Amino acid sequence: MGLGAVLILIVAGAQSASAKQAVGGWNNGTRASDGGSPPGGTPSSNGHGVGAIQEASSTATASGNASTASATATCPGGTKAAGGGFDAPSSDGAMPLVYESVKVGNKAWRASVQLLEPGDPAPVTLTTYVYCRRHFPPTKTAATTVPTNGHLQIGPTAEANCSPGRVAVAGGFHMPAPLTGPTVTDLFFDSLRSGDTGWDARVVTGPAGPSTITSEVYCARRGGVPVEATGSSAPNGLDSTTSTATATCPDGLSPAAGGFAQPDSVVFSFFFVDGSQRVDDTWQVSALHIGSDPAISLHAAAYCA
Repeated sequence: MGLGAVLILIVAGAQSASAKQAVGGWNNGTRASDGGSPPGGTPSSNGHGVGAIQEASSTATASGNASTASATATCPGGTKAAGGGFDAPSSDGAMPLVYESVKVGNKAWRASVQLLEPGDPAPVTLTTYVYCRRHFPPTKTAATTVPTNGHLQIGPTAEANCSPGRVAVAGGFHMPAPLTGPTVTDLFFDSLRSGDTGWDARVVTGPAGPSTITSEVYCARRGGVPVEATGSSAPNGLDSTTSTATATCPDGLSPAAGGFAQPDSVVFSFFFVDGSQRVDDTWQVSALHIGSDPAISLHAAAYCA
């Protein structure tokens, strides 16, 4: 059985549930623009004197079905974490289920994957990125955890919000490792900013039983909200094929944080997001599409300063 067929079986049996409503403020793509790759260059500083972005990374490997891997990337001395991302490319025989991407203190970022390996052995390498700046303000974390009940459906969404007087500069998500036997508890569909002060994480709930999902938002004192830029891929209706969405910051700005969404996905046509990271002055999201009709688009959001 091919990887695509196995992944479809993970969520098969649900009633046709659509997610075409706005997610995290995404109004059916009206804020999206095609994301092209800009020329490379030195990342520019933001308008608040926090300095150019410095990138650090860490890797880990998952080998064997249902195995997990976590990697924590730490900022160099004199800098703080402004955001982070991950990359865990899928293959024909293996799919990394990304179940965590969070800030750790004020200087590090951690991501975690669990390996779904229905075919021949094919280890997956996870790379975690942290994007660091000098003089970046310390942030406070606000988190919201919601239960999932093991009933097949699109949702729920965990909504984390900053306390009054603070704005969202980045966000993340986590849950327990999702693969239980041949099925999963939940899979993350979306992780992106909601307004100026919140962060939403949305899942599709699988049939493996109850679990929890958590959204985290990293909040700085008011003084400037990162500018949001968005981009989307072409609609994809081909099984087991990849899509990439790129959000490009306005001239003079660069992202240290970003997010992803798939607001039009349904249980028989959706993306497994395996990469969400900074590339030059863009935020790039990559994913494996599973299913066919309807053709759907992958969305990227960059938070630029």
